[in-house]
Amino acid sequence: MPLAPVAAPALPASAPTVTARPRSFGAVLEALGPRQPAAAPPARPAVPVALAMVERAQARLDAVLAAARSGRTFTAQELLWLQAEAYRTAQTVDLAAKLVEQGAQSVKQAINTQV
Repeated sequence: MPLAPVAAPALPASAPTVTARPRSFGAVLEALGPRQPAAAPPARPAVPVALAMVERAQARLDAVLAAARSGRTFTAQELLWLQAEAYRTAQTVDLAAKLVEQGAQSVKQAINTQV
């Protein structure tokens, strides 16, 4: 049994038209969260800066999760920002763990080297 095509409903004459240009993806991300500095000041050691970044990211993620538990709904852009932030934090923690492991291996090797 063939189906008849359905026509789209006509908009009333008083329906508002959208003439505003949509915001760019970068503008949406900028509005969602604070930007991280591209490079740390050279006077501060890299390890405390990285740890501070991880702590700030953890605090932001905890705040977002608390908001979600309280019933807040998020837009697709906010969820994408959250995913990117979680990924960046996970990569930073993973890199730090690898560096610590490599440092520990170097110390073990130096201690076991006979002179």
